[in-house]
Amino acid sequence: MKYNSVSSLILIFISLLLQSCGLSDEEIKATAQAEIYQSQTQQAEQAAVVATQTAIAAEKEALSITQTAIAMPTATQIPSQTPIPVSENTSCPLYVYQDWGNTKFVPEGFMGDIADINLDDNFQRDISRPNVITITYTPNGGQGFAGIYWWVPGTNWGNGDDVGLDISCASKLTFWARGEKGGEKAEFKVGGLKGVYSDSLQPALSSGPITLTTEWLQYTIDLSRKDLSHIMGGFVWVTNKPANPNGATIYIDDVRFE
Repeated sequence: MKYNSVSSLILIFISLLLQSCGLSDEEIKATAQAEIYQSQTQQAEQAAVVATQTAIAAEKEALSITQTAIAMPTATQIPSQTPIPVSENTSCPLYVYQDWGNTKFVPEGFMGDIADINLDDNFQRDISRPNVITITYTPNGGQGFAGIYWWVPGTNWGNGDDVGLDISCASKLTFWARGEKGGEKAEFKVGGLKGVYSDSLQPALSSGPITLTTEWLQYTIDLSRKDLSHIMGGFVWVTNKPANPNGATIYIDDVRFE
């Protein structure tokens, strides 16, 4: 049986100690070997503990690296910046509505009690105005108001395509309107759409409440010194039940930026 240098020293030390106690050579040898075995076992156990601790530390480090990699956002997780609107240049006058079939702005943004709205944008009111917009409002819904946005096709409340128009050439928006019986109340606005792509005119600029007559009158919303560099919401009609408790029918024509 071979021993390393440490084991040999242990064996010599134990032999001398046991000889002093009067033990025989066989007893001394057996006792010494048992002590050496116990010492080697303890050394092996200590080495195993150290190896286990090293493995655990390595596993923790690998886990930390994995968790860090998981926490880092992928390219698709990184929030994109709000797109910078790119406006189409226009010239004035620019019509929101002139005759039926206009494609620059369309009445798609219905609001409130939409079932209470009846819209016809190809109505023949009289000889002098063969094509006009007619809106009939019947206040039955629970929200108590209704409205329509005329916007650039594809706008979808500012969350569709980037379809804004640069209408900086304009200093006002004008339109003609009248009521069926007179006394109909309505409000008209420009801009104000907010979404991924928003109108540069914020908030919407309003005409204020208007009481219509049975005569065609021209109304104006002043746009001077306003930011019209990115406009999708070209025109808005809105009314409510308190203003028209018995409903209202109105007519609109020649809506344009100028």
